[in-house]
Amino acid sequence: MSGKNKLDEVFELLKEVVETPSVPGFCDPAREVIKKHMKEYTDKVETDVLGNVIGIVGKGDLRVMFSAHMDQIGFMVKSIDKSGVIRFSPSGGWDSRIVFGSRMIIHTKKGPVLGVVSVKPVHFKGLFPEEFKKAIEIHNMVIDVGASSDKEARELGIDVGDPITLYAPVERMNNEKLAIGGGFDDKAGVVTMLLAMRELQKSSIPEDVSVYFVASTQEELGARGARVATYRINPKIGIAIDVTHAKAPGIGEKLTTVELGKGPAIGLGPNFHRLVWETLIKAAKEEKIPYQIEPISGPSGTDAWVIQVTREGVYTGLISLPLRYMHTGIEMLSLEDVANIGKLIAGFVKRAEKSTFL
Repeated sequence: MSGKNKLDEVFELLKEVVETPSVPGFCDPAREVIKKHMKEYTDKVETDVLGNVIGIVGKGDLRVMFSAHMDQIGFMVKSIDKSGVIRFSPSGGWDSRIVFGSRMIIHTKKGPVLGVVSVKPVHFKGLFPEEFKKAIEIHNMVIDVGASSDKEARELGIDVGDPITLYAPVERMNNEKLAIGGGFDDKAGVVTMLLAMRELQKSSIPEDVSVYFVASTQEELGARGARVATYRINPKIGIAIDVTHAKAPGIGEKLTTVELGKGPAIGLGPNFHRLVWETLIKAAKEEKIPYQIEPISGPSGTDAWVIQVTREGVYTGLISLPLRYMHTGIEMLSLEDVANIGKLIAGFVKRAEKSTFL
């Protein structure tokens, strides 16, 4: 794009993909956006019963799969009170302290409806002292959409079962290199795959390799999409792209060694295969991509966990995007890290040799 630098392009793509809603079970809007971009950069795009989008490049015997989940944590309309307020339930892991008082978007057949989670102002603390001593549970919260009756709420288009997301637009921070928004986990990972597809268009992939880029579904509910996609594709190598906790105020060395802006985090541990992480490190070094090592001594809690144990087993790896404030609704990432993961994915593909992964 003329007049725009690399980070501008990354930000624009990130904003488009992340701001398109994709609550588990309701990924259709994001799926269409992702399919549109995949069709530009791949030989073939497929979808399956669970809604996974699979972009395929190459026709070689060595099948390499990358998986980043498109679903984001959200909510669902549980009921509509006669007073017009909306009761809702979580879809994915939420901290109720974050939800209280937040702005919400209810995605209806008529379009988005803005609301706010009802909250007692602090001025009433003296009247309700016990309520202010503890976090209110989500099932006791309601969304105020400005309706005075259930009929009025339904006239807005709201119905039981409608998906809900936190209102959290993607914006750049003051230094232009960082961005904040909701749903980076893990649509930012999907963006890194789209960037990798662009990179691979510039240079040919090995003749004996075929690459399957999977935007998977329902990871937040147990990596269901990746399990189905891996079984279908039957890859020899499978690498998950997800987010990981980065150092932040109050989160230091005791909890994580990964830092924002220092490059992709390459996972080491029993959930991964040595040949994969060694090839990722080799690619990072030779392509001069900054990287970090993330030791994970047990299950990674990502698509990598189900990829590894599908069929007779898969050579598995994990590339993680450093992220601050995961599952809080407003997350923070480095645009440079997003760009560098795209480069690392492409670098790995160029070095995927059939003789190495027998």
